[in-house]
Amino acid sequence: MNLKTAYEPYFKIGVAISRWNLHTPAHVKLLKAQFNSFTCENDMKPMFFMDAHACKQDPEKYDLAPALQFDNAIPYLEFAKANGIPMRGHTLVWHNQTPKWFFHKGYNETNGLADKETMLARLESYIKGVLGFVNENYPGIIYAWDVVNEAIDEGDFRQSLWFKIVGEDFIFKAFEYARKYAAPSVALFYNDYETMQVWKRDLIISKILKPLIERGTIDGMGMQSHLLMDHPDLDEYRTALEMYGALGLQIQITELDMHNNDPSDGSMHELALRYRDFFEIYLNAKKAGKANITAVTFWNITDDHTWLSGFRREKSYPLLFNGKCEAKEAYYEVVKAALCAAQDAGSARDTDGGSEGVNSDKSGPEVEEFRLELNDKDFECTGLPERKERNDMQEVYDFLKEAGVYYLATVDGDQPRVRPFGTVDIFEGKLYIQTGKVKEVSKQLQKNPKAEICAFMEGRWLRVAGKLIRDDRIEAKKHMLDAYPNLQAMYSAEDDNTEVLYFEDAEATFSSFGAPSRSFKF
Repeated sequence: MNLKTAYEPYFKIGVAISRWNLHTPAHVKLLKAQFNSFTCENDMKPMFFMDAHACKQDPEKYDLAPALQFDNAIPYLEFAKANGIPMRGHTLVWHNQTPKWFFHKGYNETNGLADKETMLARLESYIKGVLGFVNENYPGIIYAWDVVNEAIDEGDFRQSLWFKIVGEDFIFKAFEYARKYAAPSVALFYNDYETMQVWKRDLIISKILKPLIERGTIDGMGMQSHLLMDHPDLDEYRTALEMYGALGLQIQITELDMHNNDPSDGSMHELALRYRDFFEIYLNAKKAGKANITAVTFWNITDDHTWLSGFRREKSYPLLFNGKCEAKEAYYEVVKAALCAAQDAGSARDTDGGSEGVNSDKSGPEVEEFRLELNDKDFECTGLPERKERNDMQEVYDFLKEAGVYYLATVDGDQPRVRPFGTVDIFEGKLYIQTGKVKEVSKQLQKNPKAEICAFMEGRWLRVAGKLIRDDRIEAKKHMLDAYPNLQAMYSAEDDNTEVLYFEDAEATFSSFGAPSRSFKF
């Protein structure tokens, strides 16, 4: 017994994978053994389809039809094709991991923003290009696309560049274009996080889902479901799931994980029981016809590769398998939930009665032990190719944003000092970071502006060395704080503490296991 077999009567069980996972034999074996769907964690987001070099080299040629490249996506598509495992496409339109230059006149951030007509033309061309490439070269591989991701925030439409230029029409146009160019069998989804919150749930239903249903351009709702041990409330989650289900859409749980920073047996037991609770919600809703759940996707394959450790800035243990690809207690509880559902269905048939749901007895049937035969070499990442080279400041910015946390090294007299940072911005063609003037790092940089930052992600690391120069202009500070609204409670563009600094005479170096380093200056 395994996940995909246990849940075959109900819905697909998927997993998000990275380039690192794809080139680690142990992770590939685990994927094949347990899952019948997968999602590309990062390499099919907008920034990895867009060819910055071509667009910037000939902006007039590509003004209304951005140049695209598919080198980053092809390994996943080839893997899916070779192994007969269908994929979810993630994601066509998102405010994040879409390069800022894409929104500017001439693909140049020193120019103003492009107008609505230009951006809609770029949007259609981009969606046509991506879907056309997949349709032509990998027909039948991708069964669903997240067309628009995370368009709601702070009680209204997110104030993204898409919204500022196009307005809410960017959502409806994206689905219109996706419906126009996607294969007929491909399901189109809106995807978002915290979708159980009452205000967000109601806004998504009224402002996005119902208008798209009226237009006939949407097939499903994606509930990301990045869970905590004490959030969300189960009843609140169940209510949201059933409300989305009542619209007649497919429902997919698209990015499931459950943050837990305590690896003790007791805490992992609680994690297991809480996972069981959520899968019972899914199974009950499916069996009762309250939500047509068609897939549940975990957000990465083992605890050692979860994005949450970087995002939460503490080690997280949120998944069903540990770093050695061993099944945790949560795995067995999730499988038991499906076996109990099957038992209940059989009992209902035997008595000509109706099953009211999944048996809530947490003991349940026994599940055979899952164990992969692995050796040390199976955990070695081999043959990992470099992502398509861009050799520009935008590539550095995108990597730092995706990594989430980087480390800044300065000099304090004759002592090195290192601390974690998270802010990065591009303003007027320069790469900026932000801190406070009262902090020691600021004082150190004023005495010696030489600095170096380093970030690591998926077996690949970036170092940027140069001088950090203070920019006291309010415009530069405001641009940074606009990019990080959460900092506005602590900093203001007009206070005496906020400090932004840009790199001068910088050199960036990308390195990875098994590939030569690559450096360029900006």
